[in-house]
Amino acid sequence: MKDKELRKLIGSRVKQRRLELNLTQPYVAEKMGVTASTILRYENGSIDNTKKMVLEGLSEALHVSVEWLKGETDEYETDITDKRELQIRDAMGDILEQLP
Repeated sequence: MKDKELRKLIGSRVKQRRLELNLTQPYVAEKMGVTASTILRYENGSIDNTKKMVLEGLSEALHVSVEWLKGETDEYETDITDKRELQIRDAMGDILEQLP
């Protein structure tokens, strides 16, 4: 698969999963430490979303595998099915990070 095609596939899957979970671009952006416009550009495939660090950030924020984002599998490999579950898991992770 060519780089441009891979960027488009990844972007499409990112948007699909974000909408499934009813998440906003700013929410995903906050989880990744980037701007909402960067998420928009990842979804459009207009900037490089194929770098390992970007793929890992997207997969973590959306609770899917890197392999799924890249189209190597059709299985999410996740137990998160809705926004509420995701927000609870994210909040718990934030709390655990603050503990000594």
